[in-house]
Amino acid sequence: MKKAFIILALVGLFGCGTQPKLSEIVNDMVVLTNYDPSINFNDYSTYLLTMDTVGFVSNTDQSGVSDAYASLITTRIKENLDQTGHTQVADGDTADIAVNVVILNNLSVTQSVYYPSYGYPGYGYYGGYYGYGPIVQQSVNQQAILVIEFLDVKDVGQGDPIAIWSCNIGDLVSTYDRSTKTEEAIDQAFVQSSYLDR
Repeated sequence: MKKAFIILALVGLFGCGTQPKLSEIVNDMVVLTNYDPSINFNDYSTYLLTMDTVGFVSNTDQSGVSDAYASLITTRIKENLDQTGHTQVADGDTADIAVNVVILNNLSVTQSVYYPSYGYPGYGYYGGYYGYGPIVQQSVNQQAILVIEFLDVKDVGQGDPIAIWSCNIGDLVSTYDRSTKTEEAIDQAFVQSSYLDR
């Protein structure tokens, strides 16, 4: 009985916390990381990262990424990789990891058509008479995510490089301070990937 009371008290204590406001939830970007659990990351000490260049794939916008924003992203990735004990190598040198950085921008537009119906309460049916014509609802959604991948290039002669770690950060469109929030999100990606530390 005493044990049940303690469990109920703990549930009551932690279950009564205040829910965050929507404005607090959207203050930060979502950071998703994934890795190959069979990999020993201590076997990877060097990396190749092209500075100030970020790939850009979009179904509508072909303007690309500004130089300032690309530099901010690659500089922050480099700082975090250096802090984990990895060493950057120059283009053309042999590396253990190749860092792939790209922004995926997607604009989707959907439309739905419906006919409003007017019922007559009290007459036993609804919707027998159609109104003045169809109503078209349009929904426009634009999202962009930053994708960072670490590719195993130690043995490039043995097939295509495989991704051993990846990170998706978004949404770059709806954030209110894109530069600051991008830097914070990249930092968070490394915080939640402590296995990268050498």
